[in-house]
Amino acid sequence: MYDRSLVAHPASRVTLTSGETSRTVDLYSPEGMGLVAALWLKLCCEYRVMYEPTWLGIPIIQLPADIVMMQELVWKLRPDVIVECGVARGGSAVLYASICELLGRGRVIAVDVEIRPQNRRAIEGHPLAGRIELVEGSSTDPATVAQVRRRVEGA
Repeated sequence: MYDRSLVAHPASRVTLTSGETSRTVDLYSPEGMGLVAALWLKLCCEYRVMYEPTWLGIPIIQLPADIVMMQELVWKLRPDVIVECGVARGGSAVLYASICELLGRGRVIAVDVEIRPQNRRAIEGHPLAGRIELVEGSSTDPATVAQVRRRVEGA
């Protein structure tokens, strides 16, 4: 449980101890920020935080901060096509398609070596399915690469 009496004042320091080794740095320094960020990422992975979010009803396997950063990137760049390698459950393809919908342009080509039937049904049955093209194949296979190249031609 979080101790609310602890307040990170400007002169705060953080100490990490691992076995016999201990390291203390100023919390509000680049080194302190890097240490806290690395620990946060490690803890998020250990607690499987990236498996919790959904996007418009579809599970999205990303850390919440990454979801926010990706939507901002797509919003700023406004691409004609987004090629996603790795579909999983389809949440990030739906995320990108939703931003394309808001922009009134763009589409998503989602590539995976195996798209499970239940995930394909969820994506193809989603209201934003019209902006998503699924390609089943390895993203490093020359035939798959050629297929995706044909689909993005002119974009």
